[in-house]
Amino acid sequence: MLTTVIGSYPLSYREMGPDAIKQAVSDQLEAGIDIVSDGQTRFDMIEYFARSIDGYAYNGKAVINGKIGRGHSEVFSADLTLARSLAPRVKGIVTGPVTLVFAARIKSGYQNHHDENVYLDTAQAIGEIAQGMVEAGACSIQIDEPYLSVGAPLNIAKKAIESIAARIKVPVALHVCGRVIQIIDWLLDLKGVSVLSHGFKGEDNQSLLHYPALVASSKTLGLGCVDTKQMRVESTAEIADLIRLAAQQIPTEKLIIHPDCGLRSLGNRNVARAKLKNMVLAAKDF
Repeated sequence: MLTTVIGSYPLSYREMGPDAIKQAVSDQLEAGIDIVSDGQTRFDMIEYFARSIDGYAYNGKAVINGKIGRGHSEVFSADLTLARSLAPRVKGIVTGPVTLVFAARIKSGYQNHHDENVYLDTAQAIGEIAQGMVEAGACSIQIDEPYLSVGAPLNIAKKAIESIAARIKVPVALHVCGRVIQIIDWLLDLKGVSVLSHGFKGEDNQSLLHYPALVASSKTLGLGCVDTKQMRVESTAEIADLIRLAAQQIPTEKLIIHPDCGLRSLGNRNVARAKLKNMVLAAKDF
C-alpha cells in the first residue's frame, strides 16, 4: 500500500524560508512516506489561492473583488520544484472551488454565493494552477473540499470539480473532511476523480468500509488512519488495526494510507513526525 500525506506540515515559510519546504520533505522521507507534499508552509489553504487568482484578494480574509480571471501557478510550481529536487514523487494540492468560494466574501462581480458562475470561474482558475503543478512535475493532484460534507451546492460542485479533473493528465484525488456517508454516492459518481480521501481515525466514517457501492467501485480509497486533531501519538498496532479493518473489505491495492487531514493543526513537528513514522510502519506490517 502506498503512503502519503494530506498536505500541510507544522513548519513556517515566513520564519524559515525555503528551509521550511526542505525540512518538511525531509521529515516525510525519513518517515518513509511514498508520495510527499511540499508541506504547504507559506499560507493556509485559503490564502494560497486568494493571493494567486485574479479577481480575488486577501486581507486577513478572502475577498472576491470582481470577475474572476487567471490562476497564477508560479509560487506553487516553485515550491513543488524544490520538493521534487529532494523526493521522487511529490503531489500538487489545490483548494477546491466550493471551499474557496464559501470562504470568501463577494464584494462585486457576482450576485451572491448562489451564483453558479462564481464556482465555475474559480474552478477554471484553480485548474490553471493545477496544470502548472503538473507541468512542474507533480505526480498527482489532490483537490481539498472540506465544505462538501456540510451542505455545499452539490450540483454546482460536480460541474466545478469535474472541470478541474478533466484537464489534469495525472491521477486526481478528492479529499473531503467530516462525515461523508450522506454524500458517498455523489462522490462515487464524480468523473475524473480516481481517489476518494477521507478521515477514519478522528472522523465518523468507518461505516463507509462496509458500503457495497464503495467496495465495488473502481476508485481507490484514501484511508485516514492518524488523528490530526489529537496530540497523542497512535501506536503502530492501533493504526494497523484500522488498516486491517479496511483491508477486510477493500483490496489493499485499492487503499492509500495517510493521516486524517493536514498535520499543521498539530502545531508540533515532533508529534507530526512520530505519527507519520508509526503510520508507515503500520502500513508495512499490518
